[in-house]
Amino acid sequence: MSRRVVIAGGGTGGHVFPGLAVAAELQTLGVEVHWLGARRGLEAELVPERGLPVTLVDLEGIQARSPAAAARAAALLPRAVAKAVRVLLDLDPLAVVGVGGYASAAGLGAAGLLGVPTVLQEQNSIPGMTNLFLAPWSDLICCGFADAVNHFPSLPAEWTGNPVRQRFFQIDEVAPHDPPRLLILGGSQGSLFLNRVLPRALAILIGGGMTIEVKHQTGGRWAEVVKTSYSDFGLEADVSAFLTEPWRALAEADVVVARSGALTVSELAAAGRGALLIPFAAAAANHQEYNARSLEKAGGAVVLTEDDADPSGVAGVLGRILDDPETMLRMGRAASTMALPDAARRIAARVISIGGGL
Repeated sequence: MSRRVVIAGGGTGGHVFPGLAVAAELQTLGVEVHWLGARRGLEAELVPERGLPVTLVDLEGIQARSPAAAARAAALLPRAVAKAVRVLLDLDPLAVVGVGGYASAAGLGAAGLLGVPTVLQEQNSIPGMTNLFLAPWSDLICCGFADAVNHFPSLPAEWTGNPVRQRFFQIDEVAPHDPPRLLILGGSQGSLFLNRVLPRALAILIGGGMTIEVKHQTGGRWAEVVKTSYSDFGLEADVSAFLTEPWRALAEADVVVARSGALTVSELAAAGRGALLIPFAAAAANHQEYNARSLEKAGGAVVLTEDDADPSGVAGVLGRILDDPETMLRMGRAASTMALPDAARRIAARVISIGGGL
């Protein structure tokens, strides 16, 4: 029997990085991994860097586009599926794993035509359009959030957790500092919204007499602008474009302010850090707010929408949290209840089992 698995999908880091984590676990189990992705997705760069063979197809997203653009994007799908069929015939994989993004449709569509077992990985609390479409034809749906299971009634969906690097789970429980330490996470691309609002919010708090140690990750385009903003307000902050070892920053933090992509929320849970989450309002199907609400429901976060997250509103929420060590400790412990260690290993084992490899 073949000891190969094809991972299909990508587009954004939120799809690619979990897929890469599963790929690494599959390789430790002696399985060859081949990636099927979109030429314009992040996988075109990130997957070859990990030494994995990759086939790229010409595909574009359909959602939130003009009717003409959506029609052009849909016209690319049959050719992409045909190319994926040729790849699967050549590789004869034991299973195809869809990690989300529009390239998943080509890979899982081809698998369906050939009768190859399929596994879907849904990272978010509310499923994306592609995964909702593909789920009825999938042998298993691996959900990063427990809430997501409810969106697949009568289908073989399991809460497996999102793959998160083990170092996040090795962080000690939060021990609130005096003064408290705040970490602001803008994500790899940065968040212009957070970069604008947080210096102003902190100016309100610190101007009112509160002392806070601030570390702010801005994204590559915004570091100098944000440094200037803090300086203009007369504030001290450790500002950096990127965090090469984000687990270290989380280990040093008492509270976090962040967006609420699936991996960000999963890393907060793994690290056991409470957060003020401000979901990206333009996220597809508002999935970031659903992710954030899942952590809020567990007690590990407070959620402010962008409409409510003006400097005054953010300062009010942060002030209440940072002024109470017991609140920081309670939120951190609550966040950790959302974490599932070894998610990548669990998903890899289920993929092999679905494919009949064990």
